[in-house]
Amino acid sequence: MDGVQQEVDVVVIGGGPAGAVCAADLARRGRRVTVFEREHHPRFHLGESLLPGSVDVLDAIGVLPEVRARFQTKRGARFVDGADERRAARYVFAEAYHARFDHAFQVPRDEFDEILFRRAAALGAETREGWEVTRVLFHAGRATGVAARAGDGRMETLLARYVVDASGRDAVIPRKQGPVERIPHLDRTALFAQVRGAWRDTGEREGDIQIVLFGSGADRGWFWLIPFSDGRSSAGAVVSSAWMRGRAGMGPEALFDAAVAQAPVVGRMLGGSQRLFAPRATADFSFRVGSMRGDGWLAIGDASGFLDPLFSTGAHVAMAGGLRAAKALDEALAAGQDDAARFEAWEREMRSGTNLFLGAVQAFYAGDLTDHLFADPQHPFLRRAITSLLAGDVFDRSPPWRRELATRFPVIKDAG
Repeated sequence: MDGVQQEVDVVVIGGGPAGAVCAADLARRGRRVTVFEREHHPRFHLGESLLPGSVDVLDAIGVLPEVRARFQTKRGARFVDGADERRAARYVFAEAYHARFDHAFQVPRDEFDEILFRRAAALGAETREGWEVTRVLFHAGRATGVAARAGDGRMETLLARYVVDASGRDAVIPRKQGPVERIPHLDRTALFAQVRGAWRDTGEREGDIQIVLFGSGADRGWFWLIPFSDGRSSAGAVVSSAWMRGRAGMGPEALFDAAVAQAPVVGRMLGGSQRLFAPRATADFSFRVGSMRGDGWLAIGDASGFLDPLFSTGAHVAMAGGLRAAKALDEALAAGQDDAARFEAWEREMRSGTNLFLGAVQAFYAGDLTDHLFADPQHPFLRRAITSLLAGDVFDRSPPWRRELATRFPVIKDAG
């Protein structure tokens, strides 16, 4: 027989950035919240480059001083042609519209995610590691809690007024509630490793993310190089399904080397570096869920949809969505309202911001955005608009630059 606890205000499935931020802010607001995390922190995760738009979130939950002290400061993003380094463009966050913060951070996710998770506990959330949610409980169509299993096999049922799905790409609730759509033109695979001793820029540019483009058409791909404060760097390539089909039978290390061979600039950046583990591969199946909300539940972070990592949006959307979800949940709890309509504005805000990223990512692979990234000279308005996008300032407002980018780079909905 499962053990049963008293009802809490909110139970969160998943202790990554989305779940941890949501739980931390709910606890800060005095709400009773429990987080179930299947793994134990610290654990490896991709997505190490933060955006300035997330700095407000770190400040809100009280971890900004620790993050600033421990991690590499990032003041810009540099796009480079993999065949010719003279063709490059750097975007400085200080030039963004409405720039509240002119920097972000490069963070090894094992350390960063643990900071967020421990902060949630410090603020009063109950955090459980090594617990897997095996079932979400529903009554009359409304989420009412979860059944979870501990590492020793012990089962427990926890009732809650709301369930927050922050389970990552598992998307536990949305996948059961409605259709999950693959996003057209974003069938990609990531090849990644960590290295020590790779090239990095100097001075205020030292923490820049390097985004190196290679190939064209269906074979268009890109590399990232993310410098950490301890001398390590995250290095990886994102390649298309067509590129992968042309190299069938090759393992991750050979595929990584093949991508490097197509981008001589990356070869020079990695020259003389030491690989800290053999390159690995993960399928980057971008998807959208039918709904991010229902009676008694919300989905945040990757559980609400997964987007190509080109603009380092994963952790940003997760944390921004988690913080906004906590505010919306707190207001709903205070009002005693638990229907899905209560969270319509929250979902609309999240989808609007994510769609701005999505349209730009699709335009990048189609080649339309690439021409603007490297334009010489660049139109000042468009340059600042792209910089604002790269800074993650996609929520809350509807300034002219947002409307301009949404018009130039609309979301492609067909699979053609």
